[in-house]
Amino acid sequence: MSRDLLFVVPRFGAGIVGGAETLAAGLIARAVDPRDRVSVATTCAVDHTTWANSLPAGESVEGGVRILRFPVSDRDDARHGRLHGRLQRDGRLGYLEELELMGAGVWSAGLQEHIERHGPGYDAMIFVPYLFGTTYWGVQAHPERSLLLPCLHDEPDAHMRCLAGPFGAVAGWIFNTPAEERLARRLYRVRAGGVVGAGLDPPEGPAPSGFAASHGLGRYLLYAGRLERGKRVDIAVEYAARLITESAPDLRLVLIGSGSYQPPRHLRDRVLRVGYVDDTTKRAAYAEALALVNPSEMESLSLVLLEAWREGTPALVAHGSEVMREHCERSGGGVAFRDYAGFASAVRSLLDDPVRAVAMGAAGRDYVAGEYGWDAVATRFRAVLDAVLSAGGR
Repeated sequence: MSRDLLFVVPRFGAGIVGGAETLAAGLIARAVDPRDRVSVATTCAVDHTTWANSLPAGESVEGGVRILRFPVSDRDDARHGRLHGRLQRDGRLGYLEELELMGAGVWSAGLQEHIERHGPGYDAMIFVPYLFGTTYWGVQAHPERSLLLPCLHDEPDAHMRCLAGPFGAVAGWIFNTPAEERLARRLYRVRAGGVVGAGLDPPEGPAPSGFAASHGLGRYLLYAGRLERGKRVDIAVEYAARLITESAPDLRLVLIGSGSYQPPRHLRDRVLRVGYVDDTTKRAAYAEALALVNPSEMESLSLVLLEAWREGTPALVAHGSEVMREHCERSGGGVAFRDYAGFASAVRSLLDDPVRAVAMGAAGRDYVAGEYGWDAVATRFRAVLDAVLSAGGR
């Protein structure tokens, strides 16, 4: 029996890069039962910093999927920034200030009206990710038909009291990892749901070669993802530059991805900012790296970690990320570091023992193939959706 599903995502479409957006697009294309009918409700924004209405509003079909775009509504960005900054600094806001923060966030009146008016016509509405007005206000219209795919991090925002009621009322949850599910169950009432994750296709043959040579590199560590301090790219730069200065003069750190962060000028002989690269170049960058370095502590899955492992590259991850630490423990494909001393020790171990480095990368590759192939992810997604909808009588 076919069902009507609506994915609600703040941004969506070809060329829009972001973990939540990539996750939603992948599930729609590869995990949804082909008998089901899928629509996406999203905004007209492309840029996640300005949220300017860059795309035309209205209905279109992209890649066989019905897309409904609505303009981002006016909001007080300055007020949002002040409140959010204080939340990050102090760890909490007053309850009314929490509501004000959510009211000043990214939201669309037209999108909300569509959910309220047409929500009963969908068997399920899947909201991605948790910390947007499109999700917070959207799930309150028809909670009995709403599922959260939260991409949840252990951050002050997740602990806001105003989230507990609306999120505790939704019909179900879709998680990326067991660690994310444990966090959600500590913070909210989780009526039903389970772990699904994101899928990756196996590589199409060996990774291309030549990335290092094209940039005049020997051995290098790789940071991949958003080049923003919120992802702690500055920590990767600080630690790598210090290690290179102290004991590894031939090593370099390479930064690939999009974002505003620039390494300090005095470190640019040790740190190379390449910026955005296409998928083919990214594969080559992963494959030739000594290790991926991901110092972020706010991950619900970490696609870059899985992508690096798919190429057989070991990883060094932040111990403060329970999600990535658990990935490494389960796979044997990486090491979690708490501080500079742990980071330096892990890098030196890989430099001194190439056989161990290869074995770690192979263990990561096997883990991704077994846990995050699309067949496994699709099976888990359909099982979770079936269980939630059956519990709700649909």
